Amino acid sequence: MNVHCPVCSKGALADPFADIEGFAYYACRECDTLFVDPAVLEAMDTGESPRDYDQTYWQVEDHSARQRAQSDALVRAGQAILYARREVRRFLDVGAGPGYLLDQLSSHFPARQDLFHAVELFPPEVHSAHPNYRVGKTSDLEGKFDAGVCVEVVEHLTPKMLSELLEGLSKVSQKNALWLFNTGLSDYVRNEDPGYLDPRRRGHIISYGLRGATELFARHGFRVSALPGMSFAFIAEFEPDFALDDFSQRFYGPLAANKLLLEEAGLIYQAAFDSGRAYYYRAQSHDRALWATRLDRELSQCMAMVRKVGERSPGMVKKLLSRVF
Repeated sequence: MNVHCPVCSKGALADPFADIEGFAYYACRECDTLFVDPAVLEAMDTGESPRDYDQTYWQVEDHSARQRAQSDALVRAGQAILYARREVRRFLDVGAGPGYLLDQLSSHFPARQDLFHAVELFPPEVHSAHPNYRVGKTSDLEGKFDAGVCVEVVEHLTPKMLSELLEGLSKVSQKNALWLFNTGLSDYVRNEDPGYLDPRRRGHIISYGLRGATELFARHGFRVSALPGMSFAFIAEFEPDFALDDFSQRFYGPLAANKLLLEEAGLIYQAAFDSGRAYYYRAQSHDRALWATRLDRELSQCMAMVRKVGERSPGMVKKLLSRVF
């Protein structure tokens, strides 16, 4: 039976990837998205799910949500502000869950209570009491936003659900608005955390390949860019009117207003700057190591050929070496 990718516009063929808790997962040959059986995705779009997002789910998730809000998510929020190519005056946490990140940001930036907002469609009973915490869809929000994050959300969403989210996000995005999506991409699953896909406990039914995300987001006016060295996040900018630059300029040359904002919470600025820089140079180091490995392999192959030729014709080897040196 041929299985087609639900993300690619051309519906590329997909190959079996893994069986996880009785659910078949597939890998797209074109965009490398890893996804659960399309029949499950279709059922989810009609209201059925391997994991219900009820109060039991939030009880299980509460500890992780609190921990993220005090660490990873806080750094991602700082990076979104640092990398944005427009002044950040309104910031949104999309799929905010209990709103712990909103509370943390408000605590770290006490003079900026009107800057930070959050929205959650299926909130737990106990959630943030912040006046900017909203229950509903992103498209229901008033006004527009300059930047934001979406942390550990899209791996729960079918491509149709993600498209609906992006349609709503496009309506509340200022031009050049930057959104940082924190989610395990397919490279992350393949090389770092094979247990990330988890349909029943955490509800992780999909891991988008960067090529797949790029195509899907572009349909709604967003340009996707990789975050160097980070296989668990990417950025999407709405209707950008500027060319891509060397990514190091995102942390070495941020907008002055955004840097001043982050410096109001110096530890967040430092964490965002150091994290982005460290991952950037990690990616460069990795690429150089791969280049050196390939070069060593090619040299070994060349030397093997030279030895083989030398066994047959020593004079030919001397002639070849004289041309090289």
